[in-house]
Amino acid sequence: MGTRLRRLKAQLKGQILSDGKCLSGKNRLTEHEIDNLQSYYGSAIRRNHSSVQNMRQAIWAIFLHKLSTDEYPQHGFCPIGEDSWCGFKKAEASGKSYKHKNSLPVAVVEAMRPIFRDLSHPDLLKKCLHGKTQNPNESFHNVVWSRVPKATFVQIETLSLGVYDAVCSFNDGNVSKLKMLQKMGVEPGEFSVSAMKLLDRERLMKAIYAFSGRSKKIRKDKRRKRKKIILRKIR
Repeated sequence: MGTRLRRLKAQLKGQILSDGKCLSGKNRLTEHEIDNLQSYYGSAIRRNHSSVQNMRQAIWAIFLHKLSTDEYPQHGFCPIGEDSWCGFKKAEASGKSYKHKNSLPVAVVEAMRPIFRDLSHPDLLKKCLHGKTQNPNESFHNVVWSRVPKATFVQIETLSLGVYDAVCSFNDGNVSKLKMLQKMGVEPGEFSVSAMKLLDRERLMKAIYAFSGRSKKIRKDKRRKRKKIILRKIR
């Protein structure tokens, strides 16, 4: 989602939309808005990973939510209840009034429609059923390349051993090496056992930190800074 929206922003740079303004700018498709839409899209998939139809509905709920105004609220696909992520539905459930503050102009939202249509296609969403996103695959590939670097040519035997070790480590952690030694008739020593367990604890702590809110904010800030530097160079 983020990549497609940034590509759209670059393609339509300087072009005037139907409302007489550009795609980007204040209260339009900013970098902050793109980050939010990317986050909402990911949440829509993760929260509904057991059903393609529910994923599609949640994705289009984002589109219509951004299109909604006080005069024309369009929250039919948004989840109901006081715990809903939709402020309109939350206010409706608690009997309070709601004023739309985060909507985007119709021209901006309509420019994004083809992207939402492509990224909500059933064939694409089927690949995300039961939480099957690309991230686990990318993470596994990183484990493989850390053992067998892509830039270095190796024989098939070396590649196979690297992949075997990566699969075991990815699924069961570093302690899997101890099981391999035992299968080979070698009993691991006390220091080997302690070292492998320590590596697995460190791996777990890094994963917990990577998913923490503070870590995500730091990564987003870094991405924004990199994007600003790239945009300055392009200009």
